[in-house]
Amino acid sequence: MTGMQPIPRQIATGVVWAIMVTGALLALAIAGPLALGDHPQTDLTGSMEPTISPGDVVINEQIAPAEAQVGDIVTFRDPEQQSKMLTHRVVTMKRLKDGRYLFVTQGDANNTQERWRVPGDGQIGRAVYTVPWVGHIAVFARTKLGMALLIGIPLLLILAEEMLRIWRPRPRPGEGGSVGDVG
Repeated sequence: MTGMQPIPRQIATGVVWAIMVTGALLALAIAGPLALGDHPQTDLTGSMEPTISPGDVVINEQIAPAEAQVGDIVTFRDPEQQSKMLTHRVVTMKRLKDGRYLFVTQGDANNTQERWRVPGDGQIGRAVYTVPWVGHIAVFARTKLGMALLIGIPLLLILAEEMLRIWRPRPRPGEGGSVGDVG
């Protein structure tokens, strides 16, 4: 069995690689659009269910208000609480005489609508696609425990792998011959 890893080590290596590839693909799906000017937004409410679930990351492209259409899912500042962003569906929109746009939006799971205005030369986000569940990780990572776990667990895995290499070095090719080998 020279040169082969024990089965548990092969499984562990495969799991680690699968996690790393999955993480890289998720990072690309979220961070890649940033290079194109799009913006990720984590939805933490159920207001857009079943289209967008809590914890989904919504990737938004920035558009002029005139580009929005009824039925689009848009991200905008909450008219009641300007520090909060909402992602809801456009029910109606209308250009006003002063050049601004009046939007009426509603979450798919909501009974109420929001009315808000945006300047004609302003920008809003239009949902391009969503990445399910990843927002939970982003929100968790902002906590002290989340930061410790997301940094600490990979560091502990790397440390454990390195300790195994020190304490149980793998035989090099050509070493570790069996009894009866003639040299």
